[in-house]
Amino acid sequence: MVFKDLNRKGNFALLGILVVVALATFPAWGNLNFIKDNTLFSASETTTPIAEKESEDFQKILSNHQDWNDQIDYDSSRYNVNYTFNEELEDFIKKQLSLYRPDYTSVVVIDNETGHVLAAVDYARKKKVFGRDLAFTNTHPAASIFKVITAADLLENTHVRTDSEFHFTGRSTTLYKHQLTQPNGRHRWIRTINFKKAFAASNNVIFGRAAIENLTPAGLKKMSEKFGFNKKLVEGVNLAPSVFNLAKDQYNLAEYSSGLNRQTLMSPVHGAVIGSIIANGGILRYPVVIKSLEGHEDQKVIYPPLKKDEVVLTPHTAAEMKELFAATIKSGTARSSFRRSKYLLEKLEIGGKTGSLTGGEPFGKRDWFVSYAKSVEDKSDKGISISVMIVNQKKWYIKSPLLAKNIMEYYYSHLYPQKK
Repeated sequence: MVFKDLNRKGNFALLGILVVVALATFPAWGNLNFIKDNTLFSASETTTPIAEKESEDFQKILSNHQDWNDQIDYDSSRYNVNYTFNEELEDFIKKQLSLYRPDYTSVVVIDNETGHVLAAVDYARKKKVFGRDLAFTNTHPAASIFKVITAADLLENTHVRTDSEFHFTGRSTTLYKHQLTQPNGRHRWIRTINFKKAFAASNNVIFGRAAIENLTPAGLKKMSEKFGFNKKLVEGVNLAPSVFNLAKDQYNLAEYSSGLNRQTLMSPVHGAVIGSIIANGGILRYPVVIKSLEGHEDQKVIYPPLKKDEVVLTPHTAAEMKELFAATIKSGTARSSFRRSKYLLEKLEIGGKTGSLTGGEPFGKRDWFVSYAKSVEDKSDKGISISVMIVNQKKWYIKSPLLAKNIMEYYYSHLYPQKK
């Protein structure tokens, strides 16, 4: 044997020569995809460059994405767009909107476990047309939906608890400067209410006072951004960020905290994301609208860049927020839409927050309902989150909580068993 007569150094030299000769002799070896062979390279050496390259490809291809087409042409190639939408669920929502025919409506449903947007349906009464664009526009005053962020900041970062008591005078739907001071004990119209009831009843005065006494403009802005304001939420879709500004003074802080302003803007899809954060125990799971792009000729599949989940609230605060959301359904502003649904309330854990304010584009009085529902019996069910935004111009045709309730019933009676 030749190798027996060679020393260790000679062995390595000869082996190196043989490897070079082998590579030159067998050209097919040069076609091996070493980058994708995890037995040859570690994940840290290969996965990151591939992910970055596919992320760039995904963004470049979707730069030509318009009008929710199923196909995109890019660089002399054609790609199929695979959306996350559930056709059966969207058909049901369209039937509901055709039945009630509000002036403008946008409904978004998100799967809490995956972040997939299962439905994004818009409706315009005058034109009798359906679409998706309204769901992904940020021209809508957030109204009292922003109380979710204020409540989270108070529970997470101050001494305020769900049973903390507050005193107020006047109507709970107004926000005059004299209401924001501690009521004099001799005032005959003083009322006392705890924080959970204030949330459920959407009490502007309590939220304004609680913010002035306990929060800072910078702190509230930071919490709003943890909930998704002022940041990009969805990849592959032209969605401008929801808007929250820094309060200029104490009264402005009260306005922002209660949602009684037209400067805080958000999209219906962001409304569903807010609901999912509470449902997921304080975790932000970024929504996904496009599952993948698939090339016609090479069948190459390109996936969207993945965004890591972000912790918004501690588990304890998230549990307290669920208490507030549940109170809205059981005794608060959404009670009338759910009071005849005893069976639904027994089978599902349901929570939500209402909001209403006139303004925005298209102009009208917005009727918001941000909510979530999950199975009580199946502990593995992460549930769905629903955002309903109805724009009423002259008449009210259906309340947003009632429409959301109908969607919950349909999903859990027709679609959820199929997921198991």
